[in-house]
Amino acid sequence: MNRRPVVAGKFYPGTPNQLASVCEAFVGNEKPKNYLSHPIGLILPHAGYVYSGKTAGLGIRRAIEFGRPRNIIILGPNHTGYGAAVSVWREGEWYVPNGSVKISTEIADEIIDGKLISDDEAAHLYEHSIEVQLPLLIHAFGEFQFVPICMMDQRLSTARYVAERIRKILEKYPDTIVVASSDFNHYDPHEITIKKDEIAIQRILANDLEGLYEDLRKYDITMCGPGPVAVVRSLFNHAELVYHTTSAEFSQDYSYTVGYASFILW
Repeated sequence: MNRRPVVAGKFYPGTPNQLASVCEAFVGNEKPKNYLSHPIGLILPHAGYVYSGKTAGLGIRRAIEFGRPRNIIILGPNHTGYGAAVSVWREGEWYVPNGSVKISTEIADEIIDGKLISDDEAAHLYEHSIEVQLPLLIHAFGEFQFVPICMMDQRLSTARYVAERIRKILEKYPDTIVVASSDFNHYDPHEITIKKDEIAIQRILANDLEGLYEDLRKYDITMCGPGPVAVVRSLFNHAELVYHTTSAEFSQDYSYTVGYASFILW
């Protein structure tokens, strides 16, 4: 089954020319010189491009320095409540205004276990967290295959299980990028969001996932994608914060903000 975009014209421009201009502004036109020699990871935000596009674009620019992927695995949180605990779209093609990406059914089948991780399209039908990554990644890397994974179950134990299945994939397909799609703290004033985000950021940089989950509860840090973040952080030894901001940088509303951060991992 193929998937048509559901948030084009809302989260990002809905026409090819407008979208190309926006992607160029955020990502630039530099292209990778070679294919990846080893896997890398990204943590990127998934809000409307007017708010989070700069943060996502700066993260992708760092990834370009490592090389071009043949495969990209994107993990996003489930905002809609549809579908299974962990849902993989296993075949077909996803379309966005600036191109399309084929699903790697071979990789999808190696991730799906028929128990916790399901072959399930329902979770993806109206979900934006994975779709919004594709136009920027297509602009940066051109042609690649991908696997979308939507996580309703974001427990740390689940994230670690998913990470172990992906780890085996990376041994077989080293020219792969694994992307975690997540915004950070939601709807507090700018100063509070920055402080809450910095607590989570330090845990991510230290690869202290137990501490991250504890602090999310302790300080009421409303990150929407801790599961995808924990998956990607589990897979790599090194992490670098590329950019951190809030929606106030673009909206000028400092009373009601969402935090955005991008990381490169290797």
